[in-house]
Amino acid sequence: MPLNDSGSGLLTPVAAERRAALKVVARQALVALAVAALAGAGFGGSAARSALLGGGVGVAATLLFVIALFRHREGSSAARVAWGFYLGQALKVILTVALLALVFRSRGIAPLAVLAGYVATYLAYWFTPRGPASRW
Repeated sequence: MPLNDSGSGLLTPVAAERRAALKVVARQALVALAVAALAGAGFGGSAARSALLGGGVGVAATLLFVIALFRHREGSSAARVAWGFYLGQALKVILTVALLALVFRSRGIAPLAVLAGYVATYLAYWFTPRGPASRW
């Protein structure tokens, strides 16, 4: 567990927020795996791979957003943090469009399974609790 500057064992507010954001990414990855497993059980290997690709797009985009958002040091100006947010959001949209275009151009995919995987990770993004539960 990362310590704050005083070594007390408590996470700094930014470290706690970073950890909470990474939990959202982890939750998305678990949802993508679950959707892929369900698609595979119900519709076969092609649907499972397709759902995993769609879910992977959502996870990759959110991870890029988190990296852009938290790339500044703690105590950075509000303008820098805001810039990181807007840059991260723009990169997330660009990466999502590019990866989905690449996936849909691939052979042997099941388009509905791709969308199911992506939409599931998108919903996981919005319905995962946001704030850090505690600073421990």
